[in-house]
This record gives sequence, structure tokens and C-alpha cells, in this order.
Amino acid sequence: MSAPGREPVSRDSHDLDEVARHVLAVAGDLAKGADVRVDLDRTRSANVRFAKNEMTTSGEYDEVTVAVAVALGKRQAWTSTNQTDAASLKSLVERAVAMARLAPEDPETMPLLAPQTYAAAPPAHDPKLDAMAPADRAAIATRAIAAGDREKVQIAGFFYRNAYERVIRSSSGLAAAHRESEAQYTVTARTTDATGSGWAGRETHLASDLDDALLSRTAIDKAVRSASPRALPPGKYTVILEPQAVSEMLAFLVDSMDLRSADEGRSYFTGKVGEKLFADFVNLRSDPTDPETPSAPYDPEGMPLRPQQWIEAGRAKELHVSRFWGQKKDAKPTGSHHVYRLSGGQAASVDELVRGTKRGLLVTRFWYNRMLEPQSVMLTGLTRDGLFLIEDGRIVAPLSNFRYNESPVTVLKNVDAMTRATVRTPSGGGSWYVPALRTNEFTMASPSAAV
Repeated sequence: MSAPGREPVSRDSHDLDEVARHVLAVAGDLAKGADVRVDLDRTRSANVRFAKNEMTTSGEYDEVTVAVAVALGKRQAWTSTNQTDAASLKSLVERAVAMARLAPEDPETMPLLAPQTYAAAPPAHDPKLDAMAPADRAAIATRAIAAGDREKVQIAGFFYRNAYERVIRSSSGLAAAHRESEAQYTVTARTTDATGSGWAGRETHLASDLDDALLSRTAIDKAVRSASPRALPPGKYTVILEPQAVSEMLAFLVDSMDLRSADEGRSYFTGKVGEKLFADFVNLRSDPTDPETPSAPYDPEGMPLRPQQWIEAGRAKELHVSRFWGQKKDAKPTGSHHVYRLSGGQAASVDELVRGTKRGLLVTRFWYNRMLEPQSVMLTGLTRDGLFLIEDGRIVAPLSNFRYNESPVTVLKNVDAMTRATVRTPSGGGSWYVPALRTNEFTMASPSAAV
């Protein structure tokens, strides 16, 4: 039997809204007059991992996280727990209040949002992903391992599926809730002589979009074709970037598209809003109401997210605006978007891009990407897991890897073709729907010994 006060506030199914209401009631007693926001996240996650043609680990968990933010005037603090019993929740609020009283004043503290109206968002949750059993996850690994054994390559990969439930409530009356699912599968194949490597991956919110067998075959094919590569000298090349390589660079560009950074002279976009910076057909958009890119219709503060056109027909149309900076500059806040779609291409496939290339390189993905110079968004990183030479519209040879030094600004300025279709690529944060693209004058700075 649980000790008094240790029973979960919501015993049966972690009713997040019930927990949020309880925490607000506790905070009302302990910190009268304080601004209080409660964020609850439930994550039900399951995974399987395999390496060297053997299944290695499998795991599953179901966790609720409760975070409380308390503001006493300009003094604020937040803390979190994964315990939902009454005693733990009371202790959580007490800690947040005590920390807020000790915190220095923050002149950029914004008041809590009043109750908001959110756009109707298309479903982002797939019950079929939730219903995946351990045997279903094991089957993904088993299929990949069998394919690797047939082709006599070493294969490794990781699959996970997550189901999220999120609730926000505040002492100002703000209330928001959202459910979402996500699956990600990445797989790498290596030849036994350690000279060839291939990779493939996909992220999706629908079980029906996850063709794990195709991804495994793609990685194996790239590994076999990339064995015994030849070297090319460093220089500027026409390159075809597959979607993973595109999203890895695009994430840095989006991070730099911030109005405050631009106004303070710390961004490439300083003085450039409204200017034509990229190829005519380049468009970048965030839209939680689009059925093809569904997501929460609000950001972590509870700010409503409206469709946002960041780049339109090659022009830098809008930058991200925080609530604080919007108030300071009399600009409308955009909210913190985390879903982006790059579009505008007309090519049917990567194969079509290859056929239209006289001489160039096909890049599977990049690795160890880092910022070199923020004001030009100059990046560096390594090609990895499949780099190929294109001549006269055909892939003719595997190549040794390069270190690149290039900016996504230049990539989107010099792009001459993109695929019509976009795919959601694996990432460590946010959701990126991107095409493959062909761009020119891409700088391969030096050879890399990595496979």
C-alpha cells in the first residue's frame, strides 16, 4: 500500500489535464499572486537496435514529466519531476517558488499568455504506431539483418516510435493540448573490407509511410556501390544533395532567421528582409494546419502558430519574432515553429537530377556539421556513407570523402533544380520536410579519410 500522499493524482491513465489542474491549485495556495504555468508531457517510447548483423537491445518506457514555471514579478524559475503523486507535486511547486524568490530579476520576462484560440490542426497521431508490439519492432531488425547477410555486408540500425501527449495550463487561464506520434528508422551498411558505407533513414508520423525494407536495401546498395572509392582533388563542384544532406544544412539557416539577431547585427539577414537572396523557385514554409506537415498548433509558451512563409519565391519574407522582441519592436510575434518544409522543385526524382548533370557529385549525407561563421552561415562538415561521381548523366564511380566548407545561403542561391516530392528526414530536433536538390559551386575543401 502506498504511503499517504504518494498515490498518483491520476491513478488510471495519467490524465494530464487533471494533474495540471491539481498543480495549479497547489500553486494557488503556496504562491498567491504568482504567475504559474504547468507543462505536462507523456511520452510512450519503444525501440530496437541492431549492430554487426545481430539484434542488440530493445526497450520501452512510459513516462510523464511535470514542469512548473513560477514568476514573482520579474523573478522566475522552473523545475520538473516525473512523479505525479500529491506529495511530489507539492514539493515540485515549493521548489519552483523558492527558486523564483532567489532568482535575479529578468528584464525580458513576459507575462503569461491569456486564453488563446488555436487553429484546427490535422491529426498528427497514428494509433497504428501506438499498437506496434515488440514483435513488430523485432521484425524490422530481422528483415535488415537478413538482407545484410544475403549481401554479405555488416548492417546496423536503430528504430524507435514515440507517442506524445502534451498539456499546458496556466494561472492566467491558458489551456492547450495536443497528441502526436513519431517513428524514426536509420540504417547503416558497411562492406567487409571497410571501404564502402551506405546509409538511409526516414522519420514519419504514419506507420504506413515507414518502408523499412526499402530503407535497408538502399543502405546496402550504397555500401556495395561505394566500396574501393577513388580520390578527387578538393575544389568547387556541382553537387546533388539527397534530402538528409539538405536538412542538415537547412537547420543552421533556420536558426539564423531571427529578427532580434538581425536587428542587432549578428545575422546574415541583417538588412536583408524582403530581398531576393535565393533562386526564384525556393520556398520555405511552416504550417501546422497542412495535413502533410501536421504538428501542434501552438508553441512551448502556448502561442498560437499560424502558417508562416519564411522564404517566398527566393525572397527572405519573414524572420522569427519572439514575444519580447515583438513587443520591443512593435512586430507581430511568430511563435517558435519547429516544422519546416522546403519546396518549389519540379524534378520527378534524384535519378532525374543525375541525368541532367554533366559532371558533379552525389552526396548521401553530411556528418559532424559545425558553424564556422554565423554572419555568413558558413558551415563545415564531412561527407559520409556514399559519395559518387556523376559524368554525362550517370553515376560512374564511388569517391573518397571530403570536408566541405559551405553556406546553406549559397546552396539555395546556386540551386538550379529540386525534386517535387519532399520527405521528412531524421533529425535531433524539429521536423524537416525537404527535397533533394542540385546546386553549383559547392566547396569541397579537403580530403577526409572517413568512410
